Formats: sequence, structure tokens, C-alpha cells
Amino acid sequence: MNIEGDQIDSLLIATYSDDKDESADRYMDYYIDQYRIYLHIFNNTSDRRQKTNEFFLGINTAIMGIMGYFETKDLPNAPVISILVPFVGIAICFCWYRLILSYTQLNRVKFKIIHTLEKKLPANIFESEWHLLGKGKDKSKYFPISHTERFIPITFILLYVIIVVINSPLLNFLNF
Repeated sequence: MNIEGDQIDSLLIATYSDDKDESADRYMDYYIDQYRIYLHIFNNTSDRRQKTNEFFLGINTAIMGIMGYFETKDLPNAPVISILVPFVGIAICFCWYRLILSYTQLNRVKFKIIHTLEKKLPANIFESEWHLLGKGKDKSKYFPISHTERFIPITFILLYVIIVVINSPLLNFLNF
């Protein structure tokens, strides 16, 4: 979905009067209030994203800890657990990866809306910042956090695959 600034503007702004009368001043006050509220919502979304990452990192750390515990104990079900639990971890990591992509898309749209709203304000702070960062095209100026974020669940998936392969009954049968 590629929406241009004019399309966002027409969706956001129902009417706007350039006349310097009381209704135009009131309109601008409402506009600024909505802008502030939207920034607050944007920050809440970023906080939720961080908490989501912390949640999934905690779950994966716990899974790895539990697997390590079972590995050190001589329990009768340890081989089954060491094969099945990584598949649960892979499923969890896949969900985590998808949520990261979803938050990335959500933030991209939120920034487009913020940039559009700022065009009617005295200063385009977010747009200026984005411009100074090379609009995400120059990796030496800015490397998107979401790109780094995505590596974490992928790394856990690779760890789980290695664990499954190492604990595979076929490898044990072949005496590897």
C-alpha cells in the first residue's frame, strides 16, 4: 500500500480555512492537539514494540535455560524434550518475527501521517530529522532498528535448528 502525501492529506484534513479569523485559530488549536495526541499514540506503539521484544526474548531465554537444565540431567524424557521443545521455540520466533514486521509497517505509516501533519505546522521536526538521516537510504547515516531487530528471532531459530540437528536420533544412530 503506497499512499502519497496528498492522499494522506485528503484523508486527514476534512476542511481547512486559511482565513485569520477565530474559527481558523480554533481549528489550528484542535489540529495541534490532535498532533500531540497522535505523537503520544506513536510513542505508546513504540513502547508496546519494546515490551513485545522483551517478552519474546524472555520466553526464548527461558526455553534455552530449560533445555540446558534437561541436558544436564539424566531424565528419561530428555531426548524427546530436546527434539520437541526447539520446534515450539521456532514457532514462537516465527510469531516474533512477524510481529516485528507488523510494527515496522505500522510505524512506517505513522511516520507518513506525522510528516503530513507537520506540513501544516511551523516546524517539520520529524521530516527534518528523516532528511538529515538520509531518509533511510544511506546506511552510514542511519541503519533502521527493525533490520537489527529481525536478526534476533532468526538467530534463535538457527540455534533451535542446530539443537534439533545435534539431538537428532539419526545423528545418534550414525554415532556423530
